[in-house]
Amino acid sequence: MRVRGRRAVVAAAGLAMALGTLAGCSSFHQTLGTTDAPCYVTLPTANKAVGSEGELAGVQLRKVASLASLRRLDETLVAAGITTGRVCLVAFTGHFSATRVSHPSGRPEGKLAVVILRYPDGRLISTVIFRKLPTHFGHSHLG
Repeated sequence: MRVRGRRAVVAAAGLAMALGTLAGCSSFHQTLGTTDAPCYVTLPTANKAVGSEGELAGVQLRKVASLASLRRLDETLVAAGITTGRVCLVAFTGHFSATRVSHPSGRPEGKLAVVILRYPDGRLISTVIFRKLPTHFGHSHLG
């Protein structure tokens, strides 16, 4: 009985250490912006929306309400009937024109395009063309 008790204590201590390590990794990943990770599966759809042109500038998972201050994105979502929930934003740099992207919105041409996709199903909502990015795409913005 004593041997079993000691084994149980050792096993419990090992489990506690493992859980502590995993918890540390989880919080570390959150600071790296992996909250946007679900949107990376939309990259093929987003790439197709811009005609496989340009370079990827960033990916974000955003609450629709957090886009209210970004006029063109907000107007595009309202026009599509999307006022709540979350969306994936995939930004590209390059040269884009409304005649060469899927579901165009915004400027008729520009050096930046933000593809808006539904979350979680990844369906294309619109491709918004800009002169410059309306928001920073370097880190996570779940806001």
